[in-house]
Amino acid sequence: MSWDKRKAKRVQFQRATSIEVCIVGVDGLWRREGKLLDISESGVLLSCTAPIQGLDLRTFLLEFKPRGMASRLCSAVRVEAGRIAARFVKEKAR
Repeated sequence: MSWDKRKAKRVQFQRATSIEVCIVGVDGLWRREGKLLDISESGVLLSCTAPIQGLDLRTFLLEFKPRGMASRLCSAVRVEAGRIAARFVKEKAR
């Protein structure tokens, strides 16, 4: 299965320079450490260091470390072998 189907241009990070992130359930009941592998305007590719089986990844919060001061609401598109391809959830117009 190919991971290269994203249409938006993305920025990739090398393993040594990957950015640490936290993946948090919107209800706050779970939290997993991970690394940002690449990012685009529309989404991200993440790798998780802890098991993610059984987690509700339909909607989750992606917090950028070290302080979690920046975050984005995401929705998983594909989950496979400890990696999550997710799109950013856009705010609805008011």
